[in-house]
Amino acid sequence: MRILYLSMKLVSQGAQYAISAIIALSKKEYGKAVSAADLAKALDCPAAYLSQLLSKLKKPGILKSQRGLNGGVLLAKPVKEISIYDVIVAIDGDSFFNNCFMGIEGCGHIEPCPFHNFWSSQRQKIKKWLIDTNFEDAEKAMSQVWFEQQLNFTS
Repeated sequence: MRILYLSMKLVSQGAQYAISAIIALSKKEYGKAVSAADLAKALDCPAAYLSQLLSKLKKPGILKSQRGLNGGVLLAKPVKEISIYDVIVAIDGDSFFNNCFMGIEGCGHIEPCPFHNFWSSQRQKIKKWLIDTNFEDAEKAMSQVWFEQQLNFTS
C-alpha cells in the first residue's frame, strides 16, 4: 500500500525569517534600531539575505531604517498594527491565497481539481486568521523561554 505524504509550508523560509525578525524587534524598546547583522546572528541566517528581506518590509511601512552610529532597522509602527499576513505578503506575495492546492494551472470553478471547493474555503479562513492576527497577539502567545530558544536574541 502506498501512502502519500503531503508536506506543505504556508510560507517560505524568507517569510519565516521576516516573521522572526519582527518578533525579535517587538521585544526591543519601541523606536530602538537593531542592525541587520545582529538580527541575522539572532535568527541564524545569512546577513545579506536578511538585509534583502528587511528591505522588502520597508515599502509596506512595516519597518524603517535609521542611519548613523546606532543605526539599523526598527518597527515603523506598533506591533498591534502589523498583521502576520502583512509580512507574508510583503515577502512571498499573495499567490498562496489564490493558487490551486495542487498547483494545477487553470484550476477553477469551470474545471476544478478534486480539492478545489475544499481548498477555496479553507484558504480564505487561513487568510482571515492571518489578517486578524497581529504581532502583539503573537508575542502574547509565546513564552520568554520559547523566544530565547528560537531566536537567541540577547542584545
